[in-house]
Amino acid sequence: MSASHSRPNGPARKVLAELRHGPRTVEQISTSLRLTPNAVRNQLRKLQDAELAVRSGARPGASKPSALYSITLEGQIQFSTLYLPVLTHFLRVAEGKCSGTQLESFMTETGKSLAARYSKPTGSVKDKTHAAARLLKTFGGIAEVQARNGSITIRSLGCPLSALTTENSAGCNVLGGFLEQYLSTPVRICCNREAEPRCCFEIGAQASERG
Repeated sequence: MSASHSRPNGPARKVLAELRHGPRTVEQISTSLRLTPNAVRNQLRKLQDAELAVRSGARPGASKPSALYSITLEGQIQFSTLYLPVLTHFLRVAEGKCSGTQLESFMTETGKSLAARYSKPTGSVKDKTHAAARLLKTFGGIAEVQARNGSITIRSLGCPLSALTTENSAGCNVLGGFLEQYLSTPVRICCNREAEPRCCFEIGAQASERG
């Protein structure tokens, strides 16, 4: 899987929306959206690079077959508005079924499982931490790296999981677990969970200091 999947917008989103109705050729999309064939091809390349669309076959044409393009599961997800409500209510139910420690462990493992889908960064701890901060930005955070007194911390003005973390602090463990797996180093959660949640993760913290 690629390191990040940014949400398509503008013409790319319109092309992706067209593919929700079934496999389409460049010509069909061009006619439907009133775009030039070259403009459609450019947007399809972007969608393919982001793994949101794939070439799925060919349709016979007057002179030669025309390539067919289809939306992927990742592409379909871009249009769903149900994931966040489901996750929020799932966390509420899980909170009532599990102890606090069990729920935190479950959320940490969820984050680690998600991180396994991404290629790990290389370089020094600082280099890898900057790579992690850039990835968090693609998730919707406003992350920056701070190095003070020999420690490295990722802080974010805003939380990509604020709908979850404002109701239950265990939601922070998803990103904590994600970073541990992604960076292959212990991470201490130091998030601010007030009215406006802000992420904070100390990188390389000893396991005994994790909060």
